[in-house]
Amino acid sequence: MPIGVGLEKIRLYLEENKVRHIQRMQKVVQQPSVSTENLGVRECAELLVEQHKEAGFQESTIIETGGLPGVWAYYDAGAAKTIAIYGNFDTRPVLPDEQWEHPPYSGTLTSSGAYSQVLMGRGANSKGAYTAWLNAVEALIAVEGTLPVNVMVLLEGDEILGSPYYRDMFDKYRDRLATVDASLSPGASQNAAGTAGMVLGYKGMIYAELISNGDKWGRGPQGGPLHGMTKSVVDSPVWRLVHALSTLTEPDGNTIAVKGFYDDVKAPTEEERRAVLSDGAWNKVLPGVAAAKVPAGDLSDEETILNFYYGPSLNINGIRGGFTGPGTLPFSLPHEASARFDIRVPRGYSTQTAIRLIREHLDAAGYEDLELRVMGAYDPSNADPESDLVKSIKRAFEEMEVPLSVSPCSGGGGPWSLFPTELGIPMIRSVGVGTGTGGTNEYFVIDGTEKVGGMVECSLSHVHLLKSYAKGS
Repeated sequence: MPIGVGLEKIRLYLEENKVRHIQRMQKVVQQPSVSTENLGVRECAELLVEQHKEAGFQESTIIETGGLPGVWAYYDAGAAKTIAIYGNFDTRPVLPDEQWEHPPYSGTLTSSGAYSQVLMGRGANSKGAYTAWLNAVEALIAVEGTLPVNVMVLLEGDEILGSPYYRDMFDKYRDRLATVDASLSPGASQNAAGTAGMVLGYKGMIYAELISNGDKWGRGPQGGPLHGMTKSVVDSPVWRLVHALSTLTEPDGNTIAVKGFYDDVKAPTEEERRAVLSDGAWNKVLPGVAAAKVPAGDLSDEETILNFYYGPSLNINGIRGGFTGPGTLPFSLPHEASARFDIRVPRGYSTQTAIRLIREHLDAAGYEDLELRVMGAYDPSNADPESDLVKSIKRAFEEMEVPLSVSPCSGGGGPWSLFPTELGIPMIRSVGVGTGTGGTNEYFVIDGTEKVGGMVECSLSHVHLLKSYAKGS
């Protein structure tokens, strides 16, 4: 697809360096960075530090945390505006039942469907889009001598774990980040028809664990498990956890039963309703949900879409406790059990309010001894559609002649909300030309089609976005 009006020299640079840029992308995809297993995350951080230096950043360093490391980078263009870049470089693990066409860390160049060349591997979609951004930075500096804006980069290596240390990294660089005018995360957001996506808002996210322990309870097994035959006379921390969890929702499992939880939830305005209902049925708008066959609670199409964008949710990710191996040995009465859950709260809602209400609910129900451990909490955020950032992105896509679909909000959420909620600046995630796919046989498109951009076009779109924002509205 022809993207590059006024950018002929930069396109030429990207084309001439395409093989080397693909190799850069392969290198980061070939490096495992599985945060749930602490597999290769530090090595990937070290690699990204070097790749930022190669691209031209004057500063690039590892950020040490209480857990897995992050990455900081800075380019001083002496420009009037500064953009902060959010991203993560960790990936999900490769599961035993995944059927890969090529080894998941091979970074294989292959074909897929309509695309003559894709780079396949675990993390290829997100790592590919970010590498294309680095290629854009390198090309701009090489051809024009500098960037049109100053750039600060703050990448995390534990997003899959719920971003437990992103706030710590954010606070470490807070004084410098306070000079930032806008924030974004580079992406490749086109669908198969060529339309790119931009999301203006995100739900708040809480990732927490509820722990039931016999020692803290003062009942049940103390210090370790007992034989299952003792259950006739000994209380169970596992059953206590199960009963506590059951109080958090109504029997439907969808309506949150915590007193006051819905008090701050605002019904969508008529304009907001139209914005999310205009695309049709929920199974078209939310194809991932369609795989579940039936929406939660047998909701109507309209209710499903509105709840996804504007309603809260409480989801149990997993429950752990006792012996689950083969056979019957040991018959176990565990001394401890835990459940991890995530809560999504809509715009205008405080995650700290949600945490307080859950704690008060558990205490009032007699579960004071259960530990509520919050591993990540990030408030909802929204970008003003009239902000310079949003306007400049829209203008850039118009200049590229790439259709852009704008959604007012998303069901997701995460630490990127710190930029708008604590710095008061707009944040746009995962925007750019190009595409890829996640899951098994994950890939990033290298050579696109007439409608969908490849790696070079993805980089050119990031150049357009930077230049458009520097120009202003």
